[in-house]
Amino acid sequence: MSDHVTPFRLDVPEPVLADLRALAAAEATGASGSALVSAVAAGIEVCARLGMASYLPETRTSLFFERGQHATSICGTLGAAVAAGLLFGLPAEGVAHAAGVAASMGSGLIEANRTGGTVKRAHCGWAAHAGVSAAVLALEGVTGPPTVLEGRFGFFQAWLDGRYDAEALLSGLGERWELPRTVYKPYPANHFTHPAVDCALALRAAGLSPEDVAAAELGVAAPVLRTIAEPPEEKARPRSAYHAKFSGPYTVAAALLGGGGLGLDLDDFAALDPAALALAARVRCVADERASELFPRSFAAVLRVRLRNGSTVEHRVDSSRGGPERPLTREELEVKFRSNAGRALRADAVEELLAAARDLPSASSASALLGLTRAG
Repeated sequence: MSDHVTPFRLDVPEPVLADLRALAAAEATGASGSALVSAVAAGIEVCARLGMASYLPETRTSLFFERGQHATSICGTLGAAVAAGLLFGLPAEGVAHAAGVAASMGSGLIEANRTGGTVKRAHCGWAAHAGVSAAVLALEGVTGPPTVLEGRFGFFQAWLDGRYDAEALLSGLGERWELPRTVYKPYPANHFTHPAVDCALALRAAGLSPEDVAAAELGVAAPVLRTIAEPPEEKARPRSAYHAKFSGPYTVAAALLGGGGLGLDLDDFAALDPAALALAARVRCVADERASELFPRSFAAVLRVRLRNGSTVEHRVDSSRGGPERPLTREELEVKFRSNAGRALRADAVEELLAAARDLPSASSASALLGLTRAG
C-alpha cells in the first residue's frame, strides 16, 4: 500500500483477506445470524434503489436495459460491497469507500437474453466476487471517490448518461424499505416470460389440453418483445435449452405441457423438448396495450388460444406470480429451494439447511449455516 493510504485497522482474522467466496465475509468474521441478515438486507436495498433510479417515466423502462446493460450485475456489485463491508465491521466511511471501489468493477451485457449464450449465469456470482473484493480493498485502505454516484464521471453519468431518478434512490432511505417488494422468481426462466407462464399454467389448470391448441397469441408489454419474442424465428425454435429460457413461445409451450416445481423447474430446461418446440411454433407474440401501460411497475400478459374446434380461450394476469401483489407462500419458497438445492445436496442436508435458515436471525454464528452447504 502507498504510504498515504491508511488501512482500516479492524479485528478481522487474516483469512478474510484471501477468501473471496460468496458469504465469505460472514464466515471469516464469525458474524452472527442477525448480522448476516442485516448486512444482506442493506446490500439488497442499495442494489434495488440503484436499479429503481434507472426507471424514468418518459422511457417506461430501465435505461440500463435500453442500453443493453445487466443492472443486476452492475448494481449488485455495489450492493455486495456494502454487505461485505458491514460484515467486515467497516465504519460508515469504510463502507462508502467499498461502494466507491466497487463502482469500478460492475459490468454485464444482456445480449445473451436475445440470441443465446450462457454468460449471464456468471453475472450474479461475479458481482458477489467483485463486491467482496472491493470491501477487502477498502479494508486494506483503498479509497473510492466521495461523488462516485452523482459525479461528473461517476456511476450515473457512465451508465445512464446522467439521467436518474433521485427520489427513487433516496426517498425514505432507512425508513421505507424496498426489500419487501423484492420479486421472487418461481420459474427458472427470464422474468419477462413469467406472466406468460402464469397464463399458460392457469389455462392448463382450467382443462386446456396442448393437443387442442391450433394457435396462440401471447400479448406482453411492448418493451419486452425484444427479449422474449425477437428474432421471432429464433424464439419459436431456440438454439439451446438455455436460450429457451428467454423465449416467450417456448416457455408458454413448456407450461402448457406441464412442468415441475412451481410450474416449471430446471428439469424443463435440461434439453429442448420436441413437443414443446412443436407447440412453440404455434405461439405468436404481440404487444398488449394494458401490459404496456402497467410495465415496468408490474409484468403483465394475456394468452389467447384458438382451439382446433374453432373456439377461443384466454387468460390475463396484471402482475406475475412472486411479487408483492401475488407473493409466494413460505411453503412455495421451500418447494423452490428443495428443487434447486436437492441437485447438489442430500435430502437430509437440504432439510437441515432449511431448518438452519429459519433459525438464522437468532443464531449466534452464521458459520453453522454455511458449514451445512459443504457437509451436504
